[in-house]
Parts: sequence; C-alpha cells; structure tokens
Amino acid sequence: MESEKKIESLSDLPVMPSTIGTMAWNQTGDWRYLTPMAANKLAPCSQNCPAAVPITDYLNALRNGRVKSALTLLLTHNPLPRLTGRLCYHPCQAKCVRRKIDRAISIQQIERFLADLGTDVTIEKNSKTDKKVAVIGSGPFGLSCAFYLGCWGCQVVVLDPRDQAGGALVDLSPEKVDPQLLVNEIGRLVRLADIKLETGVAVDFDRPGEVVSKADLVILDPTGLSEDFSVPAGAVAFNPFADKTIDSDIIAAKLPQNLKPFKAPMIAHHIGAGRLMARKAFDRLVMPSGQLGLAAPNPHLSRQMVNMEDIKIEHFLSSDPAGRAKAKQGTWEWERALQEAECCLSCGACNLCLQCVSFCPDASIRLDEDETAVTVDLDHCKGCGICAYECPRGVITMETISA
Repeated sequence: MESEKKIESLSDLPVMPSTIGTMAWNQTGDWRYLTPMAANKLAPCSQNCPAAVPITDYLNALRNGRVKSALTLLLTHNPLPRLTGRLCYHPCQAKCVRRKIDRAISIQQIERFLADLGTDVTIEKNSKTDKKVAVIGSGPFGLSCAFYLGCWGCQVVVLDPRDQAGGALVDLSPEKVDPQLLVNEIGRLVRLADIKLETGVAVDFDRPGEVVSKADLVILDPTGLSEDFSVPAGAVAFNPFADKTIDSDIIAAKLPQNLKPFKAPMIAHHIGAGRLMARKAFDRLVMPSGQLGLAAPNPHLSRQMVNMEDIKIEHFLSSDPAGRAKAKQGTWEWERALQEAECCLSCGACNLCLQCVSFCPDASIRLDEDETAVTVDLDHCKGCGICAYECPRGVITMETISA
C-alpha cells in the first residue's frame, strides 16, 4: 500500500485545488429561508398605459423577428393601435426607465409603425356562447367593449344611428386621423373579434327591433351617441371603474369626469374603460356557468409589478444619440423600428442574459430543457440572494415560501 504523500515544501502543493467527485449528494437547500422566484413582471411603461398593453413583450417579439406575434400581442390588448399610435398622449413613455440613461423608447411610434403594417393576423378567441349583446354606439368605448365581448365568445352586434362608424372619432379632423384609416381600423377590429356592425340604424326603445329585443344585455356607448340621444327609462347608469357588478339588462355607461367629453389624446383611457365594461358584462352573462379562457382582457394585469428602482441601469450602455435621433413623421422604416426596439431594457422581463447563472455560487440556476427560461434547483439553492442582486431587470425576487 502506498504511503500517504507528505507536503514538505511549497513545490509539493498541487497547481490548483480540484475534485473529481460531485456535490450533488450534499443537498443544502434546507438551509434556505428565502427562495429566489423568477417571474416576469409588469414594466413601469405598461403600468402607466391606460390600456395596460404588455409593451416589453411585443417589443421583445419584434426585435426577435416575430412580427406577427408582436402585432397579435398588441392587438389583443389594444384593438385600435393605428389610432392610439396617432392620438394618445403616450404616458407609457413618461415612465420608460431608459430615460435615466439617455431618452425614452419611442413606444408610440413603434406602435404606429407596427399597426400600419397591416399584417394579416388572427387572435385566439373563446368558443361562441348563446349570449347576445347589443352595443348602441360605435365610439372607442363601445368598439372596445364589443371587441372583448366578441373575443370571449358572446354574439355581439354594434348598432350606430350615424351612417359612419366611429362615434366621436368621426368628428376629428383629417389631419389627426385620415377618414379611410379610421374605416380600415374599425374593419380590422370587427373582423378580429367576429362581431357585427350596422350603421344608419334608428334605435327606438319604445319599438325595439329584433336585435335589441333578443339581446341578453344592451350597452349604451357615451362616446358613440349624441347628447340628445333618448336613453330608455329602464336603463341603469353604470361606471365601469366602480367596484360594482352589473344588475340590469340595459346599461348606460357613465364615465368619470376626466373622460367627458371625449378628447382624442385620452383614447387609450376609453379603450381601457371599454374593456372594464366588457369584463363586468361578461361576468354577468357567462361566469356563473363557465370560465374565462385565454382571451382574458389582460392576463398581464395579474403580474407583480416591477419598480423603476429595481432596474439596475448601471448594467446598460448609453446608445448613440445621433443614431436614435427622433424620427420625423412618415420616416419610420424597418431598420429604425428594430433599432428602437432593441434599446428597450425589457424591464421586469427575463431575456436570458444569464447574469444569474453566471453569479450563482452553487450552480443552482440553469436554463430549462427548452432553453426558454431559467429554473432554480431548490435541492441545492441556499437562498443567498446573489441572483436577485445581480438580475438587472428585477425579474428575480427573494421570497419566503411556506412549507
């Protein structure tokens, strides 16, 4: 038997410490009292968007070349992007974390560019139900409400006394919105949600037609009807922002004071209000006997929100100011749009930068089998928190997980 080697001088030491064994047996995960949780969160820009559009998600799809996916994501959460891309006062950009480095991402311009592509897309919808809804008025509020109810499977008909759909949008000057663009955008909304639109219809509640009389719910759109429209005696005023449920078959939407009368820059607020009304209408009609499917009004609203302070801007480089000079109207092209999208910091969204993998001292974070997300090996993770500290986008948080 060979005798034990003795270390008598520095030259006898090995070049470096090494092992040929494994520490997999040493499951140190039970040392942990905090657990790293990797989950995408709602970015500050989306938090400040009245329509709650998942901006980082569609920008990430765009810069990865998935154009249809990007437009589908946008349309699923904002059915009138060609209009918001021209009219909205873009509060999303006021909360863009990129402003701390150089300037905000031109989110509205990208939205407009993407929406103008006219790429033939479809969105996932629920199966049709037997519930019938009549929306009276085709302003931005009514169109949004009808869109979501249609996507969730309701049989929706939009009736408008005017000869042209759009309600308050029709009265805007051609300089703000080209009339043909408005027609095309409403046409896309109607097609995507599989709803019906009838204009030039005289609505008389004393002698309701077949559509109104057979509807399970009638919703009056304040952005699509004139002030002298005769509201039926049985209608109940309902504020979609109120913490109440619908308890009537005829609803006259009552918007808060800051949304009356309609102002073009506030269009995203009306789209969001229409979605809230649709959500509550759907709850009244369908929820007792079914579940809301994939076409939820905005599944991203359930996300935890990431704070601006959680984004470590020191990890990001400033862009070339000359290269990102604001484009003039009508000069946006693919190269420009992609360049702008690539400057998005993806706040709250994992883009597989793998900082957490590189810095984990226990090699407890790794890519999953599909290489689309990071996973935590809870058998060996000690909960040191280094991964959360190094995550530049605030995706990883340390949380107490009960047994």
